[in-house]
Amino acid sequence: MKEFKIGQTFKKEYPPEAAIWCNANGAHIELVDDKYVIVENEPAPEPTIAEQVVALEQETGLTRAVRELVLADGSGCSEYVRAKAQEIEALANPLRGVPVESAPAEPQKEEE
Repeated sequence: MKEFKIGQTFKKEYPPEAAIWCNANGAHIELVDDKYVIVENEPAPEPTIAEQVVALEQETGLTRAVRELVLADGSGCSEYVRAKAQEIEALANPLRGVPVESAPAEPQKEEE
């Protein structure tokens, strides 16, 4: 396959191999001043905290209601599940106006 590079231009049309190269190398072809130019793609934006919470909820099945049940005293859930629920809660709390300091990173155990 022919090698292409960012900034390379084509006058009237570009070869299909250039589009294939762009797809494989994070670039695309734009029409600029009646020339086709290979341009680097913009990096994808970082997901927002809300998007991160939704992704973790979907990945784990720990919606807010389920997290409340998991984190309730005597829920019987494993420490792993409790830790995952707390991780999501800590991430979601600032979205609800809860200060980060009030969201402990690990579940609190009652003293006996």
